[in-house]
Amino acid sequence: MKHIEYKEIDEFVYHDTMDNGLEVYLIQKAGYNKKFVTYTTKYGSMDNRFEVDGEEYSVPDGIAHFLEHKMFEKEDGDVFDSFAKGGANANAFTSYDRTSYLFSTTDDFYKNLTLLMDMVEKPYFTEETVEREIGIINEEIKMYQDNPGYRLYFDTISQMYSDLPVKIDIAGTEASISEITKDHLYLCHDVFYHPSNMVMIMAGDFDVDETFAFIREHQEKRGAIKPIEVNRLLPEETRDVAKSRHDLYMDVEETKVMLGFKNEKIESASERLTRDIAMMFGLDMIFGEQSEYYYQLLEDGIIDDSFNFAHNEEKDFAHVLMTTQTDDPERFTASILDIIEDIKDQDFFTEEKLSNQKREVLGDYLSSLNSPEYIANQYTKYLLDGYDLYKLPDLIEEITVEDIKKYIFDSLDRDYLVECVLRPESQREAVHG
Repeated sequence: MKHIEYKEIDEFVYHDTMDNGLEVYLIQKAGYNKKFVTYTTKYGSMDNRFEVDGEEYSVPDGIAHFLEHKMFEKEDGDVFDSFAKGGANANAFTSYDRTSYLFSTTDDFYKNLTLLMDMVEKPYFTEETVEREIGIINEEIKMYQDNPGYRLYFDTISQMYSDLPVKIDIAGTEASISEITKDHLYLCHDVFYHPSNMVMIMAGDFDVDETFAFIREHQEKRGAIKPIEVNRLLPEETRDVAKSRHDLYMDVEETKVMLGFKNEKIESASERLTRDIAMMFGLDMIFGEQSEYYYQLLEDGIIDDSFNFAHNEEKDFAHVLMTTQTDDPERFTASILDIIEDIKDQDFFTEEKLSNQKREVLGDYLSSLNSPEYIANQYTKYLLDGYDLYKLPDLIEEITVEDIKKYIFDSLDRDYLVECVLRPESQREAVHG
């Protein structure tokens, strides 16, 4: 067992790898009543093509999310009910590159931990239950397709990416979901729910030795599990956008626009995180509610209080999204591009602004370390991205004004911009004549 101490922030992490390859991290929070656990597989919606021991497989889109749903259903009932009876709150989510199962509790920790491990490690699928789930998820997909914000987001992503599966809804499509069989589910579980592809993170007040011994004994009872070699097969994606502009019509009252700036992916985990933090600082300086540009856009009626922006940095893709409700989407786009050009001709990014942002972000970060949920979820995210949550303050302090300039001006490049406009259905004829 490895013990890691972060003296500057008074945090303690214990790490061990089970004989079957499962990695376990225990974050000790002395005096806390609540315990929070995430059990995560490095398997997400983008993993629809892969190679196992030299043999290539292609599975229907949406299968990772489908599998997440099915893991809670066992022959003897719904595992959610069992967690509730044990005094625990349980949940799960699927993203582009991972699926996490989690619970929090103040009572019967080992009982709930056993329940979590058994649920994730022991699949149960039948043709009947799969067919029933197809109907449930297809209804979920239809519901999302009727959501204007959701449609605007995915239409924008689809404009940006030509081949990368990020452009496909995490839940899949009605057509792809209807192709899923129990054999697909067992295949993907065998491949991606292998203990060597999973990590467990725990945050709370534990008897460290007892907890690791409990997990080790549970894993040993699974018996020998054959090692496998998995190669994820992702298509190459250039920075060029698939389509620069698109109009979407739905039964809405107001027009909304979303801009997407597509970026190059970065191989280095530390550089990805550097860009992510630098972009967060830079975007907030330009468009945050304290900036002059924000107030001018608001005063001129170009944006309203729905305006928001975000930089999304992942291992296989990166982009910036901006959106607002507006009567004049073309004016919004032109104004954003004008602002980007304007800041190139002045010393807009300053040490004073950066110092203020660093103090605010570090304050929020340190405050968040009081939450076992935040710690377990974020430790999982940074670990799977190749970084350490507790080294984040050092990286934040290292960000410079030059970093911000470098990444902002490269990322907000109009050559890699897409514009998606969601208009009321009544405007279709007026726009197209």
